[in-house]
Amino acid sequence: MQTPAIRELLLVTAGVQTVGTVDVHELASGRQLVTARLGFGPSTPAGDIVAILDVVRAGIRAVVPDAADVVLELEIAPPRTDANPPTDVFVIRGAD
Repeated sequence: MQTPAIRELLLVTAGVQTVGTVDVHELASGRQLVTARLGFGPSTPAGDIVAILDVVRAGIRAVVPDAADVVLELEIAPPRTDANPPTDVFVIRGAD
């Protein structure tokens, strides 16, 4: 099944903070519909999210080339609880 490969792709995509449900639905035409729930940080700019979604869709289409469509549901992700957060989580502030 392609779901584990899609989940792994989403987990390593920069900017995606959480991955919820990932499903591959078989359509009557024999093609597939891919659905996934992705979490983004509350301060992630909308333009960045759009760019990340383009990367995600291209990656999913590489894993599932016969996908009829890719539907992504977005949500605001809670803070990560893993021991090694990605570097985009760190905020560096300077003082004058």
